[in-house]
Amino acid sequence: MSPTKAHQIQPLRALDALYQREMPHPDSSLTQAASYHFKNPGKSFRAQLALSSGSALGLNEQDNLHWAAACELLHNASLIHDDISDASTHRRGQESIHEHFGSDMALCLGDWMVAKAFELAARNSLYGGPLSALLAQAMQETCSGQISDITQRQCAALKDWQRIAKGKTAPLLIAPIKGAALAAGLNHNSQSNETLGELDKMVGLCGLAYQGRNDIDDIIPSSHRSSDLDGRKPNLVISLFTQQGFGREDFNAWYQSEDNTQLAHWQRRIASSDVILEANQSVDYWLIQAEQLVNTLPIQLQPVAHGLVSSVKQKAIIKHQGQIA
Repeated sequence: MSPTKAHQIQPLRALDALYQREMPHPDSSLTQAASYHFKNPGKSFRAQLALSSGSALGLNEQDNLHWAAACELLHNASLIHDDISDASTHRRGQESIHEHFGSDMALCLGDWMVAKAFELAARNSLYGGPLSALLAQAMQETCSGQISDITQRQCAALKDWQRIAKGKTAPLLIAPIKGAALAAGLNHNSQSNETLGELDKMVGLCGLAYQGRNDIDDIIPSSHRSSDLDGRKPNLVISLFTQQGFGREDFNAWYQSEDNTQLAHWQRRIASSDVILEANQSVDYWLIQAEQLVNTLPIQLQPVAHGLVSSVKQKAIIKHQGQIA
């Protein structure tokens, strides 16, 4: 095993061990659902962002681990709740919590994770209050982005799509890095606050690129049914087609109806149109902009920021090549 991989695996093992220690009380029926969920915890990307940031900034191991777990638990809670609203039957290769245990259990487990996330953040003896406030802000912004995504029934204008995409994706990517910076005291002067503001911009651009790539994959190949067209959800490609696609007047009339018999027809039309190229160009442009902002960040955080941009870029390349990310 390479030193790099070993360096990544050990903190993730510590994270898994923490989850096992912090499980709901054994007498609670939540324990079974929590154990089921953490059988496959995913890539723990937000935890890795927090751990890498904290390590680069010299945070102590315990505080760093607690903050990483707090960020990851908040993200997991949002996924469990999203699966209820989206009626998703599977998550990470197994039945979703609400499909396997019911929506009541899923709601309660998600709420438990939110509470545990705040408890872990508050364990930092010096910065527990500010870290908890940062988590609260991230969760509020994520909820606002998610409800905008759910309730948007008219085809979103491009500026509205960007607002919704950033709101859904960026807050829980920014929080792990910004929390580590906060706990390291990097927000104690105006210059640091300004450079951390650039972090918000950079992660927001990564969020647009990530969501834009997902939106393209929802439309093509047209051999699978678009869930965004089916559910009339915000989608970059659909917004572009509405703005400039051939036949957009007829498409808009169909989109505003409840008729899905023509879904396959419109998906094929959109998938074969020029807006696919434009959407891919937009994803590439956002990633270039994000890369340019990396060097404006505090030098300790630049490797972490570069890793984030590279990860999103790699996912975009893999998905663009038609492989499984």
